[in-house]
This record gives sequence, C-alpha cells and structure tokens, in this order.
Amino acid sequence: MNDQLSWRRLLWMLRADVMRNRAWLVALGTAALVALFLSVLGAMDRNVGNDFYRAFFIASLFALGTLATSQSFVDLHSRTTNTAFLLLPASALEKTLARLLLTTVGLFAGLLVVTMVLSWLLEGINTVTFDVRRETFVPFDRVAWLMLPHYLVVQSLFFLGAAWFRKVHYVKTVGAVLLLALGLSVIAVALAWTVGPTACRNVSCLEFPFVDWLTDAAPLVYVYVLPPFCWFVAWLRVTEAQVSHGI
Repeated sequence: MNDQLSWRRLLWMLRADVMRNRAWLVALGTAALVALFLSVLGAMDRNVGNDFYRAFFIASLFALGTLATSQSFVDLHSRTTNTAFLLLPASALEKTLARLLLTTVGLFAGLLVVTMVLSWLLEGINTVTFDVRRETFVPFDRVAWLMLPHYLVVQSLFFLGAAWFRKVHYVKTVGAVLLLALGLSVIAVALAWTVGPTACRNVSCLEFPFVDWLTDAAPLVYVYVLPPFCWFVAWLRVTEAQVSHGI
C-alpha cells in the first residue's frame, strides 16, 4: 500500500468530508428557493427565456463553488480542530486531494444534476399553474461545460487561498488576486513603455515585441498551468502543517 496515496483512505476521506459539509446542502436548498421565486415571477410575467437554468447553473457554480472552496481547510487553521485534522489517518496528499475532488468534480457534477432536477420540478409547476414552459436543463449543456475550465482556474485560486490564509479566506483571496492582477498590469505597462512600439507604420498599428508569443502562451498558462500550480502549492502548505506538528 502506498504511504502517500491509498484509494481506500481517499474514499474514506471523501465520505467523511461529505458528511462534514452538510451545511452546503442548506446553501443549495436556499439557491433552489431563490430559483423557484424568480421562476414564478418570470412565469407570471410571461418572461420565460430559455437561458434561465443555464444562468442559474453558472451563477451557482461560481458563487457556491468559490465559497465552498474557500472553506476547504477551515479545520486546518482553527485551533479547536487543527489537531483532529492533522491526526486523521491519511497523508497530506489524500487530505488535499479529497477536498480538491469535492470542490471540483463533486460540485460540478452535483450541480449539473441539481439544476436538471430543479428545472423539471419548476417547469412542471409553471406548466400546471401558468401554462408556460421553458426549456429544461440538460447535463450536457454546451455552455455549462464551456464554463468548466474557467471555474477550475477560479477554484484553484480560492483553493490555494483556503490553504494559505488562516482567517477570512474568501476576502483575503479576492484581495490577493486583485493585487496580483494590478501588479501584472503595472509590469505590462512598464515593459510596453520601456520597449516601445516597433515596426509601426500608422497610429492604429502598434506591434510590440513578443506579442504573438504572449498571445499564444497566455491561454495555455491560464488553463493548463495556473490550476495545477495552485493545487500543488496548496498541497505543500498542508504538508508543511503536518511536518511542523511532527506528523
């Protein structure tokens, strides 16, 4: 059996975390009630756009997903629960991977199912009560799946923030991301000012060195480099916590 990764221990961690995070069932229920309220209002006004459930899914994915992710390691940082978390019979990799799977695969797949079932229920109510009907949500909705790479990027930032910051994880993560974006913008402007436009023949054509390379590399870094890097650093943070406590 691998000391770092055992599928049996990982499944045990997943089960324990699902049982521990029952509060998010309340959050999903609240979101469903909001959807019911908005659906009824739209049906009463005969405003039955077919993007209603798609919008609900995307909004819930990023809102609930980032909130859930920012709370991934609350028990690691709390003085009353960190010892119990660190003493769990699992490696740092398994503890990190369990929280990661729940807030990526688990949340995305679960929300697809919840949105689909919710659309069936609400449109049944709308059909019987108001004689109007929207398109129901299907789990293979193209736009919903196109949001997945962007969600993974955003989720990875909040996952790292959850492991890195000890308190106010959500707010501090948002602040850190804004500061990082501002810093990168300042660097980009400074480089552009220093290097200056080249091969420019008119005002509307400003060609900067390496612009083509940056244009090609940026999407790859955004999708394929940033999320794994953030997840990796989060795992290092959990590992560091275990080592510092002699575990």
